[in-house]
Amino acid sequence: MQKIKKRKKSRKRGIAKRWFFGSLMWVIAILTVGGIAVIISLRDNYYNSTAMVMRYKINSFQLPSSASSEPSRAREIQRLVEDFPEKDKFELMLMGASGEVIITSSGFDKPQDEPVEDYFLAIESPQKIGEHLTYSSSGEHIMAVTRLFSYPIGGKITGIRLVTSLKAIDDKIVESAYMVAIICLIILVFSIFSGIYFVRSIAIPIGSLGHTAQKIADGDYDVRIEKKYDDEIGDLCDIINDMAFKLSATERTKNEFISSVSHELRTPLTSIKGWGETIVSSYKNDDTFDKGMKIIIDETDRLSYLVEDLLDFSHMQSGGMTIEKKVIDIVAELSDAVLSIENRAERKKVEIEYCEPEEMIPVFADTNRLRQVFANILDNAIKYSKCGGKITVTVETDKNTVAIRVADQGLGIPKEDLPKIKEKFFKGSNSLKG
Repeated sequence: MQKIKKRKKSRKRGIAKRWFFGSLMWVIAILTVGGIAVIISLRDNYYNSTAMVMRYKINSFQLPSSASSEPSRAREIQRLVEDFPEKDKFELMLMGASGEVIITSSGFDKPQDEPVEDYFLAIESPQKIGEHLTYSSSGEHIMAVTRLFSYPIGGKITGIRLVTSLKAIDDKIVESAYMVAIICLIILVFSIFSGIYFVRSIAIPIGSLGHTAQKIADGDYDVRIEKKYDDEIGDLCDIINDMAFKLSATERTKNEFISSVSHELRTPLTSIKGWGETIVSSYKNDDTFDKGMKIIIDETDRLSYLVEDLLDFSHMQSGGMTIEKKVIDIVAELSDAVLSIENRAERKKVEIEYCEPEEMIPVFADTNRLRQVFANILDNAIKYSKCGGKITVTVETDKNTVAIRVADQGLGIPKEDLPKIKEKFFKGSNSLKG
């Protein structure tokens, strides 16, 4: 049972692992890449929209008429900057020939070390417009757009610069990123729970199928699987149930055949043995005749044992064998078994060394089955012993257990055959014919 449970758990772990490294890892990767792509797309969209608005505003800035004198135009453009109506959103600046800030709409002087990369980008641009994302000297994230004039106004004003803070936009991007992350997390949680449900809907039925199949493999052909699903797993349940039914029918037919053959053999064997004993008791003058009839009787006994074994096997397979346990003397049963095979051992010239314990050893067991076990072991020991060999039977006991050992000088059992000695009808590589 523990072996079956271990296989079942291993199967679950295998399916779950394949699902985790197959489906779930792909879902996590897709959500991660998709979420990052959405956030980057939102950021670019916000920044591009802001840049378009700033380009439109800076291009819409009306310069003083060229009919006025240069000093007059310079004063007029300075007045336009100072009176700029959207000071709460943007800051407008007049730029000098070296990129220095001449005047601002806020009235505050700009630090000379503040970067004006957009001014130099405008110099290189055919449209004379440059834009740049940067940080102010105070650490504020800003976007700046510079437009250069065709020629300097008043001899020193070369362009105008529009600057806006990106703090509100960055906050909006962070908020959107949180929303995207929450949506991805919800999708991931849903994928995990749906995946677990799917894996359990596969692993549990398969575990049940494996458990039942193992019972069938162990010889329980009456077990059946309850069909709960009308799908491929349900079809597999039907197939296994049908297989169990057919195996049960085959096993039943086999047991009935064995039982029938055993009963059919028992009657003639009884007659042969009875008449053989009658003839032996009537004619005792011819040694060859006596020897032959003795062999007939012994072989008849051997066949009778085989028939009884067949019947026991048939009863055991059909569940009809009963064990009747009671307190018995195991030493007495072993001694009787040794005594019953002494004649056969003498005919093969095999010595049996057995020192019967003086004290009785009570055990709780079935007399007939225990006697059958002793007879089979001793019979095999004689069968595989060579002429002139020796069989040693020992009894060892302590407070709670008794150990009976039968050792012969035969071929032995190869190590690779030892795990199979309890299998039905198994014969090792060193087994003898007959």
